[in-house]
Amino acid sequence: MIGQPTSTAQTCRSRTMTRKQCWILLLAFEVLVFGFAQSVYRPVRQAGITIEMSVKPNHVVT
Repeated sequence: MIGQPTSTAQTCRSRTMTRKQCWILLLAFEVLVFGFAQSVYRPVRQAGITIEMSVKPNHVVT
């Protein structure tokens, strides 16, 4: 037939995901789920700088 690919297996293979792409997609999904779970159980602390202050006068915290 004119205009038809000679090998149907080659065209089907190019449309499916490779094993590497499947692993990358699975990893991305796990990172997304893990990030969501972290945000629920341990919410992000408030933005800002933590300043340690000494109780003793003239004492420097290093």
